[in-house]
Amino acid sequence: MLRRLIVNADDFGLTPGVSHGIIKAHREGIVTSTSVMINMPYAEQSLRLVQQEAPNLGIGLHLNLTAGKPVSPPEEIPDLITPTGEFLDADVLIDRLASVELAQVKQELTAQIDRFEAIMGQPPDHLDNHHYISTRSLQTATLFIELARESGCPIRNAAARKDILNGDLAGSYSRIHGKEKMPHLIDELSAILNGGGVSTPDHFIGGFYGDGATLGNLLLIILDLEEGISELMCHPAEVDDELRSASSYNERRGDELAALVHPSTREVINSSFVQLINFSDIT
Repeated sequence: MLRRLIVNADDFGLTPGVSHGIIKAHREGIVTSTSVMINMPYAEQSLRLVQQEAPNLGIGLHLNLTAGKPVSPPEEIPDLITPTGEFLDADVLIDRLASVELAQVKQELTAQIDRFEAIMGQPPDHLDNHHYISTRSLQTATLFIELARESGCPIRNAAARKDILNGDLAGSYSRIHGKEKMPHLIDELSAILNGGGVSTPDHFIGGFYGDGATLGNLLLIILDLEEGISELMCHPAEVDDELRSASSYNERRGDELAALVHPSTREVINSSFVQLINFSDIT
């Protein structure tokens, strides 16, 4: 049974502590891939750093419409920003997704892809999303696939999560598409994300987060991997004051980092014959 694992660290560039923690989790642990928030002030410096210190780390793009300021000129995306020029809060944007002009969403996400390519000299090795923004509506999911296809990038397969409509996603789908469509949304979303001719892992694991960010849980996840290619999402960081100010998910990131670099984690990877890869290996 061949089991391959992408360990992808989200939010690269969010703060110095996040970027340094991700690089440490790659060099000393099992992280193979990361995705950068290209609109954040520390993003470009982080990408320069990773070229020097972690050249084998896969670099993708964490498409973002809910944190920081946009890459596009504010006047071109008025539906997506506050009067002070920052992105809308995630809950506010989700409530407005049904009425937001999709062309503005495409404008900003394309600008983020273009900025990544300008800095790195090549496309990202995959695309994923901050706050699952591409899976909040069927329209944004369709746009996400279009951008991935145009860029030639693999994507995170969030539809592989069996609980995709649980929690806050259930609320956003109900508000945007109506309660009557809820039973069919998994099938529709899966058809969009899996039917667009874009490469994606077979499985997505989001449980190494919050209360699940423990060494014991991480080891169980590795031991229970399904056959094929899995992506494990993680958020390691060296916790700093800037991170505490920028994100409510902060101290737990330090717990994630400790588990990802723990010697037992590498031992279980090796003893379970799990091959660590990144998104470039599935293109």
